[in-house]
Amino acid sequence: MTATALDPTILPPPRPPRSALPPGPYAPGLWQALRMSRDPIRYGLAVHRRYGEPFKMESPGFGTSMVFSSPELVKPIVTGDPQVFHAGLANSPLKPVVGPWSLLILDRAPHMQQRKLLLPPFHGERLRSYAGLIAELAQREVLSWPLGTPFPLHERMERLTLEVILAVVFGITDEARRDELRRLLPLLVQSSRMLVFWGAVLRRDLGPLRPQATFAARRGAVDALLHAEIAERRAMDRAALERRCDILSMLVEAEHEDGTGMGDAEIRDELLTLVLAGHETTATALSWAMDLLHRNGEVLARLRAGAADDDEYLDAVCREVLRIRPVVPMVGRTVTEPVRIGEHDVPAGIDLAVAMIITHHREDVFPEPSRFRPERFLAGGEVPSYGWLPFGGGVRRCIGASFAQFEMATILRVLANSPVQLAVRRPEPVRATGVTIVPGRGVRVVRQAA
Repeated sequence: MTATALDPTILPPPRPPRSALPPGPYAPGLWQALRMSRDPIRYGLAVHRRYGEPFKMESPGFGTSMVFSSPELVKPIVTGDPQVFHAGLANSPLKPVVGPWSLLILDRAPHMQQRKLLLPPFHGERLRSYAGLIAELAQREVLSWPLGTPFPLHERMERLTLEVILAVVFGITDEARRDELRRLLPLLVQSSRMLVFWGAVLRRDLGPLRPQATFAARRGAVDALLHAEIAERRAMDRAALERRCDILSMLVEAEHEDGTGMGDAEIRDELLTLVLAGHETTATALSWAMDLLHRNGEVLARLRAGAADDDEYLDAVCREVLRIRPVVPMVGRTVTEPVRIGEHDVPAGIDLAVAMIITHHREDVFPEPSRFRPERFLAGGEVPSYGWLPFGGGVRRCIGASFAQFEMATILRVLANSPVQLAVRRPEPVRATGVTIVPGRGVRVVRQAA
């Protein structure tokens, strides 16, 4: 595959006039983003009640979008013709972070070609082979928690999921390089989050405020480490590579349909995509899971009673966590031709947003949406088609969805039996930061003596 496979002809069409957009908040995009960041669930639902569906919403990073949330209107968006509904164009604010070869940025044939190369590590026997390692890392993390002193669980979960990525995705054995990535990757994630969400505001450095320069320096330092690791894998013989089970080694061995291997830039971009899509998101989901479980004692008790062998209930708990606290609140598409969504005509050039954060909290989709009830997802429960979309849908469904759910369940099986309790009984604030929904206080817990 050559650089031309990026298909430079896929350019966003001219944006239609604002009169083509449905009604929505009239406040500037920066103000809307601030409201969203402070209380995304309540604000999203309030806007939906006031303006109906669809409505327009603005964000400094992603511009103006038509927002949909009902399953019957969400379906044609997430399953729409990928020649017309472009997720890569909608994700373009992420391009400086993940690079042009990222699965998040590509569209049409290049996206499908790259997706085929990345599918094998995330399914079947390969997925199950990671269970022991992930559980061991989780147990080691729990044992490191201080006794009797409150601490924010979210930070510890970010540390744990980073260790999973270093082991499962990168497979790095050089301790010095591993330590540097432990230090640098969280800093890069932090800079990326700020740059993506506030990209239109922080376009240049202003005196002592240097977000662009800081991001570039952190990205460059991480890139140097990743390229060094890629070079080492390329120097290995095939037999040595085949003995390894990390995803980086598999990408070095992978071949396109024409027999050519992936380039260093391709591998780098996909590695960064896996870090940014699978590190903070899983850590946040686990933090929300512990917060919700410890506020719903009956669910926690049932999970503990059957954690060793009741995979169905554990899966239902994970799914309900992702419903009530969808880590990624929206996914987008840019349409390059006029389309019709339900009764709504959408001109070319419009950005569409599927607001899972609203869908998952609609009374007509999930009765008693604020209640934490994993039973919704057990056999016989009623979960409407295209009503549960924490990983998006269609051909753009998150490629790591199976791994994320597997990792979450494996770690939660360990965490559910850990001797901790919430340090704060007040409800945990829900905040939007970057493109994720995070616990505002970090879910503060206290570890007790076993």
